[in-house]
Amino acid sequence: MTKPNTDKKNRAFHSPYVWALFVLFSIVFTVNYGFIKAALTTSPGLVTEKYYKYGLQQNKIDHQYRIQAERGWHVDLEVDDTIQANQPSIITLVVTDRYAQPVSHGHAELRAYRPSDAKADVLLNLKETDKQGVYQAELTLLTPGIWDMNLLFAKDEDKHMLNKRVVIQGKSNDELSTLEKIVNFITQ
Repeated sequence: MTKPNTDKKNRAFHSPYVWALFVLFSIVFTVNYGFIKAALTTSPGLVTEKYYKYGLQQNKIDHQYRIQAERGWHVDLEVDDTIQANQPSIITLVVTDRYAQPVSHGHAELRAYRPSDAKADVLLNLKETDKQGVYQAELTLLTPGIWDMNLLFAKDEDKHMLNKRVVIQGKSNDELSTLEKIVNFITQ
């Protein structure tokens, strides 16, 4: 008796090289699927949707910085170095003119934003305290990490802009980061 021809057809599936190749392709497709899924479900990281429009205004922004340097105001945004996520903190703004006299009766607006997640942005109006030239507000940021503080201060026709980057410590109550999502997806 001779063996049927079906053994020759299935011989490739008995080779460890074929199975290794199959496993390799399976791993590659699974990892790529995880990356694609994470890319579609997470934030694109854009700070603004109108980046081109704002880029065209760069000369006006540079002109504003030159004007405020000539004006000589001293604007100091005080953010506690130990600020924690999910805990309120007092943000203080001190504004003085070139002669160290307080600049009072102004309007101060602070936008705290995360460069990686525009949904977490916070907008605050700082109110002047009993002390002239000192403005304060309570700020609670929910997510730890890097935050950019953009301050706009206006007194009559005079405007002042200030940018400051801070690092917030602590644990987040928000959803997992992209890397954590990918690791969890692969290990499940």
